[in-house]
Amino acid sequence: MALILAVVATGCSKATQLLYSDIARVQLADTTTVNNTFVYDAATVTKDTVYIQVNTIGKTANFDREVKLVQVTEPAELFPAVPGVQYIPMDDPSLKKLMVIKANAVTAMIPVVLLRDVSLKTNSYRLKLQLVANDQFGLGETKSQSKAIRFSDRLERFYSWRVDGTQASAYNTFGKYSTRKHQFMIDVLHQVIDEAWYQAALAIGALNNYRNLLKDALATYNADPANIASGKAPMRETDVVGSPLVTFP
Repeated sequence: MALILAVVATGCSKATQLLYSDIARVQLADTTTVNNTFVYDAATVTKDTVYIQVNTIGKTANFDREVKLVQVTEPAELFPAVPGVQYIPMDDPSLKKLMVIKANAVTAMIPVVLLRDVSLKTNSYRLKLQLVANDQFGLGETKSQSKAIRFSDRLERFYSWRVDGTQASAYNTFGKYSTRKHQFMIDVLHQVIDEAWYQAALAIGALNNYRNLLKDALATYNADPANIASGKAPMRETDVVGSPLVTFP
C-alpha cells in the first residue's frame, strides 16, 4: 500500500510539473493587500508608485515579454479606483515598456501609478489587479493571480498593523487600530508612524518603550480638565456616541 501511495504521489507531482511547464506562465509573488497613503507627502507630490512582483514559470526568453494586468471589481466594493482619476490605467502608453519581463529574466517589478486625486481625502479607494493570459504567457497558480492596493490621502493601516489580530505584530504591541489612535501616536512621538518606522523600532527593541510612553501620554490627555470639559476626554475612536475608548495594551 505504501508503495502504491508513493507511486500515486509521484505521479501527481509529475502531473503538476507538466501542467505548469508546458508553456511560459506568470503568477504574483505575493497577494497580500498593500495599504498606501499620500498623507505624509508634501502637497506638491501628485503621484506615487506601488510595485507588484511578477514571477515566471517555464523557460526564459531572449526578448522582452509583455505582462498584462487588468482591474477587476467586486459587487460589494464601495470605492473601486477609477482609471485616469485615482490611478494611471495599466494599458496606458506611458507604462507599456514597463509592463514586461525583461529578456532572460524570470521576474519583474511591475509599476502601478497612483494619482493624488482630491477624492482620496474623503475615502479610501481599492484597486484590485489581476493577471491575464496573453500571447506571451499563460497563468500559473490560481491563488496567485490577483492583488489589491488600498490607498487614500489620509491615515491608513500599515502592513504590520494590517488587521486587529495577533497575526499582525503591531496589534500585539499597540492594540486595536483606529485612525484617531494612529494620529495620537504621530502627535505624541512627532514621527511618521508607518511600516518603516515600525520596522526600525522593532530592530532596536524600542516598541515596548514607545507603547509605555503612549500609555502615559493618553492617561495625561484623559486627565486634562480642559479635555474633559470639552468632551474630548476620555479619547474615543470616533465622535460617534458610545464609540470604543482608545487604549493601549
